[in-house]
Amino acid sequence: MTTRAAMRGFRSGRLVFRLMAVAVLVLVSSAETHARSATATTEPCPALKARVDLSLSPLLIISDGPIPAPKNMQQEPTPAQLKCMEALKAAGKRAIERKKIAEGVTRYLAAVNAVPSVAETTYQDLASMLDRSAYRQPALASYFKAWKAFEVNYNRPDAKLDSIAVLVLADIRDSIVRLGGQVPPPSSEVGRIVIGNSTRHLREQYFNAEPVVAPSKP
Repeated sequence: MTTRAAMRGFRSGRLVFRLMAVAVLVLVSSAETHARSATATTEPCPALKARVDLSLSPLLIISDGPIPAPKNMQQEPTPAQLKCMEALKAAGKRAIERKKIAEGVTRYLAAVNAVPSVAETTYQDLASMLDRSAYRQPALASYFKAWKAFEVNYNRPDAKLDSIAVLVLADIRDSIVRLGGQVPPPSSEVGRIVIGNSTRHLREQYFNAEPVVAPSKP
């Protein structure tokens, strides 16, 4: 009887152990599933992993690229958005350096969407990368986008004329002309100032000026 009781106790103990092991595995699996789900929903920069249609023309991708609305360009980005933008631009730069132009352009345009408030700078960075890599037409299209984004940003009643913006826009104007393009008609005060003055004159007037200066008529 003692031996049978001992066997029954052993079997019972082994069954309890198996049940506990199964319960632990279920809990671990549930925790891993929850962690994966949480990571997927809190992905800081999903555009980094977005698929790229390599069959598309880089020129077409840029031409269809967004120019943010004025209200979006006035929104202050969060630290996470800024980090995402920088990651996207870095990925775009690496892709262009490796001659993967469609991928590089797509990442840069995703950076524009990530932080619309600096769209003009992002487009200018893209244009400079393409320009240095001798992709003339895509570079020209990017300079056009940078010009338009600058005009949208400064074509507001409350916009303050920034001396840095004047010189940067003059550089964009010169790049467009150098690549054989025609500068768009200006729609903002900063655009009219740049169109009406040579780069040399603008540098003399604005290079040593305060960061924010009063507008001067061309």
